[in-house]
Amino acid sequence: MYVHPAELRHANTRRLFCQLLSAGPASRAALSRATGLSAVTVGRVIDSLCENGIAEEFEAPAHGTAPAMGRPPRWVRLSDRPQFLAVELGMRSTRVAALPFARPAGSEPCVQFATPKSRRLFVAAVRAARDRLGLRRPRAALLSVPGVLNEQSGTILFSPNLHWTEGPELVPELTARCACEALAVQEIQALALGHQAAEPAAESFLLIDFGDGVGGAVVTRGRLMEGPAPLSGEIGHTLVPGNSRPCGCGATGCLETIASRTGLLATFRTGGFPRATWQAMAAHIARQGIEPWLAAAIEAAGVIIAGATNLLGIGEIVVTGDLPALHPDVTPKLEESIRGHALLGRFGRLSCRAAPRRRMLGLVVAASHRVGLPEPSMVALPEERAV
Repeated sequence: MYVHPAELRHANTRRLFCQLLSAGPASRAALSRATGLSAVTVGRVIDSLCENGIAEEFEAPAHGTAPAMGRPPRWVRLSDRPQFLAVELGMRSTRVAALPFARPAGSEPCVQFATPKSRRLFVAAVRAARDRLGLRRPRAALLSVPGVLNEQSGTILFSPNLHWTEGPELVPELTARCACEALAVQEIQALALGHQAAEPAAESFLLIDFGDGVGGAVVTRGRLMEGPAPLSGEIGHTLVPGNSRPCGCGATGCLETIASRTGLLATFRTGGFPRATWQAMAAHIARQGIEPWLAAAIEAAGVIIAGATNLLGIGEIVVTGDLPALHPDVTPKLEESIRGHALLGRFGRLSCRAAPRRRMLGLVVAASHRVGLPEPSMVALPEERAV
C-alpha cells in the first residue's frame, strides 16, 4: 500500500501531539519511546510545534537533591496559552471558554449564558463572550452542536431541540463575527474524543450521553466510527414500545422522551410533583432510591443499548450525563439490563461504567485533526517513506 509522505508526516505529528495531550510533558527521548518514532523525526516534529506556538520546551523537573552534571535536560509540553474559543451549545444554556492546546484543566476562563432563541442572538452572545474572555484573535472557534451535522460542509441538517440552528448559516456567521475560522463538531462525538484522550487505553467503546437528548458515539480500535452519511449516533430517537410521548424529531415514542433530562423530569412530575425542579427530583431519588418509574426508563435504555452492542460487537459501554449522576445504583442497574439483553453479556465480556463529560478536551482533539498542526518537514525520514 502506498502512503504519501505528507500523510505520514501529518500522522507522525498527530501521534506526538496526542501523546503529549494524553500523557502530559515528557522528554524527547521519552516521546520517541512512547510513539515508536525515531529521535530525528521526534526532533523535527517538536521543533515545528514549538515554532508554531503549539508546544514549548522547559527545564526538566528536579529529582532529588544531587546537582546535575552538564546541561539540564529539556522536556516538552503543549502550550497552556489560550488559543481557541470553545463553544458548547446546549438546549438550555451555552458555555464559552478560552482553551489552550494543552489538556483542559477545568479551570479555564469561561462565560455561560442561557441559549438564545435565534441564530442572530446566539452569534452576538458568543461574540460578546469572546470579548469578555479577551481572546480577540483565536486560532479557531470550536462549536459543539447537538443534532445531525455534516462536518465537511459545517451544515446542521437537523436539530430536534434547536431548530433555529439548522442550515448552513451558523458556522459562516460565527466565522465572520469572531474573526477566525469556526469549526462545528457533533457534541457526542466530541465527548467520545475527549474520553479517548483522557483514557488512551480505551481503544473500543460505545459512549452514551444522557443530557437534553440521548446520543451515542462509537470508538473502535482507537478511531471514531463515522458512516458514509452524517446521521449517526442518534440512539435517543429509537422507539420504545408503549411510549406515546411526542418527540422534537417529529416521531412518537423516542427513548429520549423518557430517558433525557427533560423526559425524566416530565415522568417525575406526572407522579404527583407537578412543579418539581430537576434539583428537587434528584434530592427525592437520593432519599428514595430507584423507584419503578426510574427503573422503567433505565430498562428501556438498557434494551436499546443492548441492541447496539449486538450489532457492533463492542462490550465496553461508557455512560455520561444526567441519568448516571442521579443515583449510584443507576449505572449498575443499567449494566444489569444491558447484560440481560445483549449476547455479549452471556459470555461475561460486557461492562458499563459512568464517566465524567470531557467535551472541552474532545474539542481540542477535534481541532488538532482540522487546524493548527503544521507539517514538520518536506524531507522524508526513514519511518516516513512510502510503505
